Amino acid sequence: MLSSVAQRPHPHCARPWASAVTWIPIACLVLLSLASTARAASLESHLDGLLGGLSTSISPVGVGDPRPVLPAGLDELSASLATFRSLAPVPSATGAFRFAWDPEVGTFNRMRKGPGLADTAQTLGQRFRTISLAYTRIDFDTLGGDSLSSLASDQPAFSEAFLAELPCDDPTDPQLCDRLRFDDDRLTTDIDVKLALDQFVVGGAFGLTDDIDVSVALSLNHLRLRARAQARLSDPNADGPPSFESSFAQANPCNPEDRLCAADGFDEDAFGTGDIYLRSKWRFRSTPWADFAASGTLTIPTGNADDFLGFHRPTFTPLLIVSKDLPRLSPHVNLGYAFRDGKDVSQAIWIAGTDIRLVDRLILAVDFLGFHDDKRDDINDDVLQSAVGFKANPLGSLVVSANFQFPLNRDGLRADVIYTGQIEWTF
Repeated sequence: MLSSVAQRPHPHCARPWASAVTWIPIACLVLLSLASTARAASLESHLDGLLGGLSTSISPVGVGDPRPVLPAGLDELSASLATFRSLAPVPSATGAFRFAWDPEVGTFNRMRKGPGLADTAQTLGQRFRTISLAYTRIDFDTLGGDSLSSLASDQPAFSEAFLAELPCDDPTDPQLCDRLRFDDDRLTTDIDVKLALDQFVVGGAFGLTDDIDVSVALSLNHLRLRARAQARLSDPNADGPPSFESSFAQANPCNPEDRLCAADGFDEDAFGTGDIYLRSKWRFRSTPWADFAASGTLTIPTGNADDFLGFHRPTFTPLLIVSKDLPRLSPHVNLGYAFRDGKDVSQAIWIAGTDIRLVDRLILAVDFLGFHDDKRDDINDDVLQSAVGFKANPLGSLVVSANFQFPLNRDGLRADVIYTGQIEWTF
């Protein structure tokens, strides 16, 4: 049926406004590119500077011994967010519904197409176009299974290398050996983090042939990052210098056994364009039991990576797509790998699911998503998600969809639910 589309005039070719509408995505991209974030310091620098200089300011010997105070994973926030920029879907080049010529009845009939989070082997068809706008909301809730509102770390206040350099006249007497006096000190940090991402993606797609289509998309992102932290230097054996203890006795707002505490925090927003996504898909084989396609997405880093709005460098994601459009079901599998560099973290990607035609104009989609990274420890090693959503065709070629994602495990930085809404028009 797909090959017959090229043998008939396009259903919208006689409408002069159809070509003008093609420029809408381009105009949107230009307008979005004007959005930028104006701030003296980036979100990454705010996070890195949280409780900055802490060990120097509270060190009883007055010299610096830098110790990390951010829990593992939070100090690699850019890498963690790389996965979730993938979970906030770029509008697919395959519409949920489109029209194709049916020679048996001599007219154009509505054809059911694929879901939003995954891709299917079906293409738009020659000269068909889509424009779309998607919105995703992510409120992050946990990091490695721990609530972002109650992160904590507990570690030695001073490194072994630092302690080895301290004077020690008598290794058996703490009063004559600073090494013994400070080796039991602990640095405890409590952090409350609020992290939320709003992402708008505007995109357009065009069918070059019945088997090849191309698309372009640009995201507009708003990210809020708030952090409150308190660090405490404690001396369990109370063998610190008396002069040090007394000098902070009145000013110390912490517990009596704490030598000193320090508090810090910030509440910042970043708003601006994200990255540009260029995608192409080729359906290279069709059989009675499955259709096969390959796609490639090139991500151009136009977003401000220091504000976590985009990737640091260009990335490329090839994808193998297997699907079949059956009368009521459309099962699909996507397998790919996101080649990224540095902080962004490369990872394997898989998606499996099906869409179910409930009625003529309503599709239910169920998907399972997985992301795996084996090159870094404790940074979204295995992110497993489930998703359920629908696509409705209320009138003409307008499609409205919604999708909800839920975590199946708690590795890395996670949200209890991810909300996505999308509108799409095929012409």
